[in-house]
Amino acid sequence: MVLLSVHYFTGALDWPEAGNIRAQRDFNSAIGMSILSGYFWLCLQLNHKNVTSTLISILVKTNQLSHLNQHRAILTTKLHVNSVNCLIVALFIAMLYVFIEGLLIPKMMLHQYLIAFSAVLFWFLLLLCLVQLSSYVNYLNKFVINQTATGIDRLNSITSLARFALFNATLTSGALILFPVFWFGKSIPTFDILMTLLFSLFVAFFLYKPVMNLRALWLIEKRKVVRNIKDEDEGKTNKNNVEQLLEAQYEVEELESLSMGLLLGRDKLRLLACIALITFSWLIFLGASLKDV
Repeated sequence: MVLLSVHYFTGALDWPEAGNIRAQRDFNSAIGMSILSGYFWLCLQLNHKNVTSTLISILVKTNQLSHLNQHRAILTTKLHVNSVNCLIVALFIAMLYVFIEGLLIPKMMLHQYLIAFSAVLFWFLLLLCLVQLSSYVNYLNKFVINQTATGIDRLNSITSLARFALFNATLTSGALILFPVFWFGKSIPTFDILMTLLFSLFVAFFLYKPVMNLRALWLIEKRKVVRNIKDEDEGKTNKNNVEQLLEAQYEVEELESLSMGLLLGRDKLRLLACIALITFSWLIFLGASLKDV
């Protein structure tokens, strides 16, 4: 809202004249970057809150709560390092876009300087959001989950992390709903197509792929737990004791029927809603573009 207000009072949100490509570009950029910057900032806030609750949940399950402050300090340090790196890359991308699209003009107006600043902020928040979400999942998997002994607690911890990762991936994918705002009333620049594809590939590979990896890990760990229980029962159970044999068999069957339940309830609805809204948004944009042809 703050960025939109600033753009409004500097004239960037004045309705562009028909055929004025530069004014249309400025108008779209002012709206698109302001809304998406706010969206990525919200994603960062939500995920910072969720990573803390997920970390506490896993540490409680595994009796490692005393390590909470240590993990939080490391995650904070990673955030600072990632922020600096993302700011440098954001400045580079913003300057590259200006040169590629030929946006350098002798006399720039005030609102165009503010749009350039908004571009840096937009790329910074986008990159930081992607990097932080990937970093959170990798850190929790490598330094928290891997410190958990094999057993039910480990299975529950992997499930918690997978749900956190899926929530992150779904939330970040929601940004694609707003991307067409940049291109209303004008053709799509090649640079924008490339960046949209790279964003989609990054989300798929670094945010959704870890969810699939965690699911595969959960299945492997489940088989280990079942095998360990069977081995223990074979060594301890008196074969003449029918009651012990039935209890052991029931425990194994219960574990074998256990499901991760990753795409159930709210997780499934959230993902389906995200896909539906992305499809709806892009269909509206394509429909509007065809009318202009």
